[in-house]
Amino acid sequence: MNDLMKITFSLLLILIAGNSKAETEKIKFGKVSMEELEMKVYEQDTSAVAVILYDSGASYFETEAKNDDTDFVCKFERHVRIKILKPEGFDFATFKIPIYHGENGEEKTSSIKGRTYNLDGKILIDKLEKNSIFKEKTTPSWNRIKFTMPNIKVGSVIEIKYQISSPFYQNFRAWQFQYSIPVVYSKYNTRIPSYFNYQITTKGYYPIKKLDETSRPENFLIRYRDNSTGNVDSKVHQYTLTPNSNVNEYYAENIPSFKKESYMLAEENYFSCIEFELQSYKYDYGVLHNFTSTWEDVQDKLIKSDDFGGVLKKDGFIKDILPELIADAKSEEEKTSLIFQAVQNNIKWNEKYRLFCDKNLRTIWKEKSGSSAEINLLLVAMLRMAGIQTNPVVLSTRQNGIIHPSHPTITQMNYVIACAKIGDKIYLMDATDPYCPIGILPFRCLNDKGRLITETNSEWINLETNKGSKCAIVSTLNLTEEGTLKGKVTEAFYDYEGVDIRKTISNNTDGYTEKLKSDYEDWNISEIEYKNLEDKNKPLKISYSTEIENLVNMEGERIYLNPILKNKTQENPFKLEQREYPVNFGYPITVNYLLILELPANYTIEEQPKSSKITLPDNGGEYIYQINQSANKVMIKYSFNTGKSQYLPSEYDYLKEFYNYVITKENQILVLKKVEPTAIK
Repeated sequence: MNDLMKITFSLLLILIAGNSKAETEKIKFGKVSMEELEMKVYEQDTSAVAVILYDSGASYFETEAKNDDTDFVCKFERHVRIKILKPEGFDFATFKIPIYHGENGEEKTSSIKGRTYNLDGKILIDKLEKNSIFKEKTTPSWNRIKFTMPNIKVGSVIEIKYQISSPFYQNFRAWQFQYSIPVVYSKYNTRIPSYFNYQITTKGYYPIKKLDETSRPENFLIRYRDNSTGNVDSKVHQYTLTPNSNVNEYYAENIPSFKKESYMLAEENYFSCIEFELQSYKYDYGVLHNFTSTWEDVQDKLIKSDDFGGVLKKDGFIKDILPELIADAKSEEEKTSLIFQAVQNNIKWNEKYRLFCDKNLRTIWKEKSGSSAEINLLLVAMLRMAGIQTNPVVLSTRQNGIIHPSHPTITQMNYVIACAKIGDKIYLMDATDPYCPIGILPFRCLNDKGRLITETNSEWINLETNKGSKCAIVSTLNLTEEGTLKGKVTEAFYDYEGVDIRKTISNNTDGYTEKLKSDYEDWNISEIEYKNLEDKNKPLKISYSTEIENLVNMEGERIYLNPILKNKTQENPFKLEQREYPVNFGYPITVNYLLILELPANYTIEEQPKSSKITLPDNGGEYIYQINQSANKVMIKYSFNTGKSQYLPSEYDYLKEFYNYVITKENQILVLKKVEPTAIK
């Protein structure tokens, strides 16, 4: 029996027995086996840099005293054990525990214990010291406890155990079963009194199992001081609450690591996990506290917030600056464009993703810097003052996760953009990016849907763009008998491709010219010309002369040439045998390529790629390859189009084969043969 089989078998024996007796048996903290320490590789995934051997969590309610009063608190416990298999797995020895704080209290961590186990003839133990545990502020409402386990080596086993006490019932801890490393076993026990009503949601693609729900009686001692009479000697009362609690255990076994692949949204969208959202709570004979929210509630809170809807009303200073900005505008479209450019060019984004403003709009205009909320709410206010129907759109960026339409909460969103309506046209705008024109949102914003917030209601708005990434290359070249290609190349970049190239150039054409020459040393590029560099609403065009060497193979009387000189698909970005989550490009991708090649006078085509076409189902895209000859000129062109921005897992095989076909086609060779001059017609 190999090491993996030993550890897996022993773990499963313990865990199966533990499941049959609920919490009576489990892996104990500090009891690490020799099999775990001697383990060299996780054979179910030999590429794994680390493996979670055991991950156990529990959430339940208790009462805690604060002065003479007691109240419910939610307790969360975790015990996790991890095996480090490769140096790349050292990152999993650093832990970051998020803790929330608000006006009514804060979450607290306690009983943090950590140990690192190494085998050097005997088991060596290094304990986590208190002075290695740090508290960091991450957002205005969140801190995190951070620490790194000591003496980490390849072969180390680490384990930690800690507890969180939370006065916020709405922060009942979610549990993540799947990670970027495999997990042998993971379980989560919950014990929720009947007073609390949570909506429970499972996410991800790996199945989560659940034991039969049970019920157990509880006894909660409640104490409070009656100050209704104003008497300093008021009495402390106490009584006992005796609800039943619903007891559940969720678990999963042999969970594969989450494999990140090209073109996907935030990994958190796909990890298998379970989440709890507080709907309401009510004690015996008490008042019902309803936490069920609607999108109307979200809209109302945003509009009434001093840091969102409130800042839009403090716009008096705009009256002083607006007339000069739009003096030359002859239409609402021109007004919109001038105001957008004024904000975009004058206010620098501080790279903070915010839903609410930290400063008022007057200060933002004066200081010339702000967050995403401050810049785009300023844009909304200025457009409104100019008479343009404009409202904010709240959204979640790609790395923040997709908004769940059935869970209306403000906490899902982390970003604001502007939406103007002129006639029957909708214009989405984000002035944080100096390279994006109106109608082109930064890539980070392309995340399904956002919520349009008006003074009286809200509605969904599609963030998917009808514009994509488009590149067009036209080359007119002469091929000499010596194998040199001479001529002119023009590249045009549209929409998102134009944004990306403008960012690369970054107003430094000399630097970009040098980079272009160094990246294509054999091309001998000269006479470079840039067009529409400053006009973001037009395609950016770069033209240059070239004399290309070393791209042609000469063998006797034959010349071998791959006619796809630029923008060739080098490798397939999709390598998994199957994919369980969508492919998301963010936008459609189009590449058009044309080469007009003049052949040497005494050469003719002996062999050439065949013209062909491949189409993806349901208008998912196409690739067309064409080759034609006229006299001593040959024209090679291809058109690549993904068709849409997202593909479902059921379409993955088609998309993967589509790329394989493109790669094969773009590696085919054009063969020219030297002939006697009299043989050429």
